Amino acid sequence: MKAKKGDRIILKGDISYSSDYDTINIPKGKEFHVFMRKGSDDGILAVETFEHNLGNEKTTSPYTILDRDYEIIPNTFDVKKVKNDIVNWLQLQMRRSNGRVAVVGISGGKDSSVVAALCVEAIGKENVIGVLMPQGEQSDISYSYDLVNYLGIKHCVVNIGETVNVEIKKLEEALEEELPKQARINLPARIRMTTLYGIAQSVNHGRVMNTCNLSEDYIGYSTKYGDSAGDMAPISDLTVGEVKMLGRELGLPKHLIEKVPSDGLSGLTDEDNIGFTYEVLDRYIREGVCEDNYTRILIETKYNYNLHKLQLMPKFELK
Repeated sequence: MKAKKGDRIILKGDISYSSDYDTINIPKGKEFHVFMRKGSDDGILAVETFEHNLGNEKTTSPYTILDRDYEIIPNTFDVKKVKNDIVNWLQLQMRRSNGRVAVVGISGGKDSSVVAALCVEAIGKENVIGVLMPQGEQSDISYSYDLVNYLGIKHCVVNIGETVNVEIKKLEEALEEELPKQARINLPARIRMTTLYGIAQSVNHGRVMNTCNLSEDYIGYSTKYGDSAGDMAPISDLTVGEVKMLGRELGLPKHLIEKVPSDGLSGLTDEDNIGFTYEVLDRYIREGVCEDNYTRILIETKYNYNLHKLQLMPKFELK
């Protein structure tokens, strides 16, 4: 059986690409999405690309993978159906909540891009507001502008840098000690959510969209009452890989779908922070497979430890 466009594959062994200028090594277990077949017997081209040297310049090329080098991962994810189902669900949720305008925090990454695009399909671009919330200078803010311009939605910019600095100062004065690192990292996310609700209550029946995905939620990689909050969550049942597939189905620009996710605060990527790749996590979530025992234990530990973020607040029940 050979992979076709839209399939997912996983490498059976290590492979490498060599040229006169450099060598690119790809480890066993790496997952790819198939962009197209090169020919009936020539293998496939992957959606993903790699950067390599070409003389004095750098260029990007798609991975070319021979049929003998991969296994096909069964794909039961019907992206067209899922897109239509979410659009219909959003329309229903907006009606039920008497919502008129979707308010989306825009980071320029795949999650906020996909949620904003789904809202545009569901209720029209004139009823979607994108909110850009840099913390001081944001080096990748251009991605956010690319998205709102591509979708043609209204947008506003609220720089939270000064607010964060003032709040940290006030907290440290009250505590008479330096604020811990994790508190500093989570504070901006909570201020951003406060900002989104301030805007939602200032427009015509605004509703805040949650932009977390299943992979992040599963291991608690979100801030309680920060990015984990919202009025409705269109993609919280989709893994990172599925969100990317949905982004392609929605026709979003590739650089927004493939933007390397980071918390925007610590200088680390998401995968640096969590200790494993989203490909590994997604496979564990959907298939229960994780070949590395240490990583499996780490995933399960994070899941159990952070379950409280997904559950309603415990309450005392009067008997």
